[in-house]
Order: sequence, then structure tokens, then C-alpha cells
Amino acid sequence: MVGQRKIHVQAHRGACSEFAENTLPAFRRAVELNVDSIELDVQLTRDGRVAVYHDFEITPEWCRDKLGNPVAASLPLWEMDLESLQSLEIRVDRRLANKRPLSEAEKKIPSLAEVFQAIKKWDSEFSTSTLMDIEIKREDLIEKKAPSARVMVSQVISEIREHWDMKKTRIRSFDFSVLDEVRNQVPELPLAVLTYQSRVSISEIYQRFKPEVWAPHYRDLSLEKMAQAKDVGMSVIPYTVNTLMDFKEMIQMGVAGLTTDDPTLLIQFLK
Repeated sequence: MVGQRKIHVQAHRGACSEFAENTLPAFRRAVELNVDSIELDVQLTRDGRVAVYHDFEITPEWCRDKLGNPVAASLPLWEMDLESLQSLEIRVDRRLANKRPLSEAEKKIPSLAEVFQAIKKWDSEFSTSTLMDIEIKREDLIEKKAPSARVMVSQVISEIREHWDMKKTRIRSFDFSVLDEVRNQVPELPLAVLTYQSRVSISEIYQRFKPEVWAPHYRDLSLEKMAQAKDVGMSVIPYTVNTLMDFKEMIQMGVAGLTTDDPTLLIQFLK
């Protein structure tokens, strides 16, 4: 799904070099820039709601209560209900280009439904049409405590159907059990297979999932792998590409798009 540009511009966790990652201000900036897609991360809460957050746990390092005190201990998101989770303030600024205090809006963990509703409004405001690329995250080492792939996929699909548009959605994951579940539950939904230093061959990935997109770490990409992906008809959109030098190198390799923390810089470069 490449937009008007020759290179698909994907905003990683929103425009997270300018605003705190996976927050409404980061997503609004990405829509304002008219990116082709927004990538975000989701977790399932104890009450079955879908929260937009990268890490598996709330930690004292990143989270404060309303009085500004660090949370007492690390806690998996799936052991918290959404209301309790959203009562916390997040102090995550790890990807901001210019360190600064976060705005009140940047301290809030949004639900997936809230993100969908906001982007619908912003698409109307800016006359854009934004594709959502949703990464479903899991942790195999604590699978017995974490929600199953089946439950996570089912709830995310339910949220998409209720609040968004299946035709403007792609699901991505490193976890092949998640991708299998998506194929089982909604065979027609586009997939992006995420890999990092994977030993699984391009042909194996294609035969198993028939994904629209292969999304490797950009340092894992080679001309040989690019050719293999193109031979089976997969678009290649590597992550997370943030410098002018790397933009140029990846585009020269023939990628279909780039996932970046800095969509403003990438769009300027493409112009």
C-alpha cells in the first residue's frame, strides 16, 4: 500500500522524534505530515482492553502516579485494567530528538479505540487517509501468564471492526504464532512479518504467511535478500531508519518504504 510518494513513509510509534512515542500528539503529527502509515504497539489489559504501549511492563523508570512518584514495582500490563493503567503518567522520552519536559497529552497511555477515533477526526481535518500498521507484541518466556496469541488477536480484530476500517489496517509481529492467528481469524487482512537477525529464509516466510510486507531491521538487509523478497512479490519496508545516509542507502537498494522515527526528515529528504 504505497501512497502518493514513490517511497512509503511509515511513522514509527507516530512522529516519535518530535513527540513521545505511541501517544496522541505523536500520532497527530504523523497525520498532519500525511504519512502513508502509522506503526504502533499494542498490549492487552486485564479487562480485555487494548492499550497502545511498547513495553510489556509498567516500570518505575518510566511511570509515575498522579502525585509524580515512581510506581512501586514493575507490573505486566495484562495484570492491570485499563482505568488503572491510564491513571498513571508516562515519562517516556527515549526517542525524542530534543529532550524536554513532556506535555500533559504526552504523559497519557491511549487505548487503541481512542487512537482510532482521534485519527478518524484528524484524517477529516487534514484531508488524509492513514493506514494503521499494528504490532501485536508478546513475550514467549512468560507465555503462561501473558494472554495467548489467539486472545490478543481476537481482541485487536474486534477493536478494528468496531472503531476503525479493516481495509486501512495491517497487522505486524515478530511472533509467528500471532501471525498464524491473524491468518486463521481474518485470512484477508494484510500482514507484515517483522524479523531481526532471523535465520528463517525469505521463501519460508512467504510460503507460511503470504505477507504483503517483509519488515527486517535495516542492518539485516542486503541486495540478495531484496532480490529474494521481490521474486516472491513481497514489499520490503525496513525499520527503524533515521538518518539521511541510511535513507539513501535503503532507497538505492530498492525498498518500497521506510519505517522511521523522524517522518519529517524523511519527507523533506524525498522532496
